[in-house]
Amino acid sequence: MRRARRASALTAVTAGLLATVPFVTGAAEGGNECWSTVPIELANEGVWKYFNRISWCARGSKVTSVEMVVTHQVLNDACRWLGRVEKSDTPAKYGRTVYEQSRFECSGTAGSDGVNPWVVATVRPDGTYTVDRSGIRW
Repeated sequence: MRRARRASALTAVTAGLLATVPFVTGAAEGGNECWSTVPIELANEGVWKYFNRISWCARGSKVTSVEMVVTHQVLNDACRWLGRVEKSDTPAKYGRTVYEQSRFECSGTAGSDGVNPWVVATVRPDGTYTVDRSGIRW
């Protein structure tokens, strides 16, 4: 399990797949405590990169909000970003489990026609989180 830290300033972090050092979203607001994961990165080297960062707030033993921010980089002109194709946010035993899947479309030597990077993570009201699964569907 990973623990996010609270602080008053946002710090830029570069992270690889399943990075273990979370960073902070900011100070508590309105009785909520808020955290953010490091960017979860999936990539097809030299073709595209996908980053998913999850931010959440909690009050007591309840996660009160969850937001997934996806960014991308297209590194090969034969590819284009199609955006998010699916997401969910469901209750978990101790927090919320979130899922996000996006899509790149590539042609020719850049790869297959459709590529779907995805992430499943669980966030908890104590500021910890796990990246349960992640991958790329070709």
